[in-house]
Amino acid sequence: MDDIQQTQRSFALKALNQPGHRFDELYHLICRRDWIEQALKAVLGNQGSRTPGVDGITRKSLTKQEDREQFITQLQADLKAGLFKPCPVERVYIPKANGKQRPLGIPTLRDRTVQMLLKMLFEPIWESDFYDFSNGFRPGRRTMDCIAPMFRHIHDRHHYYWVIEGDIKGCFDHINHIILMRELKRRIADKRTLNLVYQFLKAGVMEGELFHKTSEGTPQGGIVSPLLANIYLHRFDEWWWEHFGGLTIYQKKSRRQKHQGNGILVRYADDFVILWNGDKAGAEQLREQVKQYLANELHLELSLEKTHITHVLDGFDFLGFHIKRYEDPNDRPTLRVEPSKKNIERFKNKVLAMTAHKRGFDNPLDKFIALNAMMRGWIGYFRHVSAKSIARELDWWVNHRVVLWMMHKHKTPIREILKQYKSREHKGKLNRDNLAVKNKKGDNLYLYKMSDMPIRPYQYPFHRTNPYLEREGIETMWSEIEIPLPDDTWNGWSENNLWHDICAAVLARDGYRCQECGRQENLDVHHKQARKDGGSDEFENLVTLCERCHTQTDTYGRNRT
Repeated sequence: MDDIQQTQRSFALKALNQPGHRFDELYHLICRRDWIEQALKAVLGNQGSRTPGVDGITRKSLTKQEDREQFITQLQADLKAGLFKPCPVERVYIPKANGKQRPLGIPTLRDRTVQMLLKMLFEPIWESDFYDFSNGFRPGRRTMDCIAPMFRHIHDRHHYYWVIEGDIKGCFDHINHIILMRELKRRIADKRTLNLVYQFLKAGVMEGELFHKTSEGTPQGGIVSPLLANIYLHRFDEWWWEHFGGLTIYQKKSRRQKHQGNGILVRYADDFVILWNGDKAGAEQLREQVKQYLANELHLELSLEKTHITHVLDGFDFLGFHIKRYEDPNDRPTLRVEPSKKNIERFKNKVLAMTAHKRGFDNPLDKFIALNAMMRGWIGYFRHVSAKSIARELDWWVNHRVVLWMMHKHKTPIREILKQYKSREHKGKLNRDNLAVKNKKGDNLYLYKMSDMPIRPYQYPFHRTNPYLEREGIETMWSEIEIPLPDDTWNGWSENNLWHDICAAVLARDGYRCQECGRQENLDVHHKQARKDGGSDEFENLVTLCERCHTQTDTYGRNRT
């Protein structure tokens, strides 16, 4: 075990054995070169490092060893001297599958590295404090850890038949800075480390050329933001444990005898459900209690319009799953978990966008690679629930969409498309006709079939410990929420998976205005020097032009031929 992991393990052990201990003398670890190197390595390993913040520095800027050494040396010197100041977060907008836009915060590489250092310090400590029913943004945990308890509690023995679907309005954007700093001080006594966190909270946001102050919320796009949100919501978890979660078997039995219900909280970041085995009136009272606590203690608003109280026979959606109890008079009652209709619709919208006719110039190989990656990720998310029949239906539908896309691309009838792209697929016992394209090695790349994914029950780990207490430790990584279909998945029409992000950043830099005529509609991002001629996706080679000005450039279309 290296020195960093040994230090993290000691933090985790002390936090576990001394719940009231406040950690001091932490800042010197942030200034250590080996810690900075480890943090930078983790940051550069994430694909987001390809996208620049307000300083324009990307992973490509640190390709050379001497540039990386200089980056580390300068950052270490600034941290030691107390000269480090976080930059405002670059806010850009990326298109969603439903046609809307999602705001995306892009911190600088320097800021991401320092936030990773804070995560490396804080996470081992709070992993000893967090409750087992909190699963989001935590190492070694996933959404199925929230779904598995449903099978154990929604049945005739425990009678958890009412569900409160929690919806906190803009949780990450409305975290109160004073309350958050107070929660951090419960564990951290080092003022320099706390001040560093406070500087990130107040760093602000750049939208184009406009600066916006941040009076509340966690840093947008920040590596440490999910952890800070969990620390903030841990206060809510403590309230729940004191009043409901930590009750003994006898206390719960006493409540039932008094016709009072008991509850089970399952939380994934700011999404949560509460299973309730009392009556609906009791569930309504509990919802009001939760609403009042969040408002009074955490300054968060529970949306009563979206925080529904649902019976399990009617079914409810949670984290992309649809959960419903079926009671057949001729069979045992069963709990069925499958992909939600809303999530299936998002999947279809994504495929529609990827196979839109306006992208007729796309490379079929890139398209197959993008579709296969997206489909593997989607079915991988649902591989432990009842998704086989839905996967078969979607396989047929995706196949149909791809054929239509190819017909439009090649301007040929379906018979010619099938003759050109259909091939015999042999894989183990598998022997079928399937769509395929030739990869760079000349081998067939088949269109992935989601129904090939084996559906297996999830093995829930009942006995968990702080992962930093394990002998081998854990890898420093960027915490990302596990979702079935990210908004910014690659469409297969660009060599750069983050081209959407880059375009959004360029549009924001240029004020969403054509740099030739000043128009603000039908905007494109133009390569001054085409990729075919050796041009890159770096900021200095990109400019915002309207469609009319774009088509009049000498290099228009060079990237597509």
